Amino acid sequence: MTADVNAAAAACPHPPHKPAQTQGCPVDHSKSSTSTTQSCPVDHRNSSAAQCPVDGDPKAGLSAEMMRVANHSAGFTVNGSSPTGLSMDRAVSSIPKGDFTPEHQTGTEEKWEYPSEDMYFKAMKRKGWAPKAQQMKTIVAIHNTVNEQSWREVLKWESFHEPKDPVKLKKFMGKPTEYSPKAKMMHWLGWSVLPFDRHDWVVDRDGKEVRYVIDFYSGAATPGKPLSVYLDVRPALDSVEGVVDRLRWQFHEKIMPFLPFQGAAFGKKTNATPTQEDQGGHSKVTPKTN
Repeated sequence: MTADVNAAAAACPHPPHKPAQTQGCPVDHSKSSTSTTQSCPVDHRNSSAAQCPVDGDPKAGLSAEMMRVANHSAGFTVNGSSPTGLSMDRAVSSIPKGDFTPEHQTGTEEKWEYPSEDMYFKAMKRKGWAPKAQQMKTIVAIHNTVNEQSWREVLKWESFHEPKDPVKLKKFMGKPTEYSPKAKMMHWLGWSVLPFDRHDWVVDRDGKEVRYVIDFYSGAATPGKPLSVYLDVRPALDSVEGVVDRLRWQFHEKIMPFLPFQGAAFGKKTNATPTQEDQGGHSKVTPKTN
């Protein structure tokens, strides 16, 4: 599904260019989440890493890409030139969480809380990175926006089902070195570079666990312009329901627009139906440089 967002994650997982792969997330996302790490939409192997909603391997992942974006961006500022001057404020996401509340969450919110600039800086240091305090405002903004856009894409798919209760993000897993079959196929055919990161998100739909696969791709570097991150969000093909949803999306995107009355005879138009601004099943995020 496609959506364009300013600040960190938007729509085409298969950009026409072939940028070099980037590596490295300071926050660990290489294993599936456990009960102590479910607070983050993306899995974290230990409590120090669980503060990041994006889980990743130290040698591959989203944070390395965010550092690249921060280095490329111009005009970002942050108060204080040392780690002690970084903000301790944590933004509350729009992503509902399940019943379990991990230690690194306050427990006062019904939605996931993002790490502060200080938390993210320390997490990167623990993983052996050399972040700059001046980068943290940009990196955290990108981090949060990527997750927000990922959740919006999940909700578009969920609109096919109209669950009785609002869906919630139950757990996340980072698999930066486990390429999805789709990503590998697109690469083998020469249509795309390999993604720099992959996340598996598990949502709670009326008590049922539903897995989504998210591939992250780099945008091309253009001097004087912000970099983009491309998301490819779709249901995992581990159930009949996931297969049916993918087929339904293809019907809505590829066939329905050419039918009389936009295929009105096949049922009402859902939030998952592509619009002029939302084509292709993917999302693009472009960081701001203010």
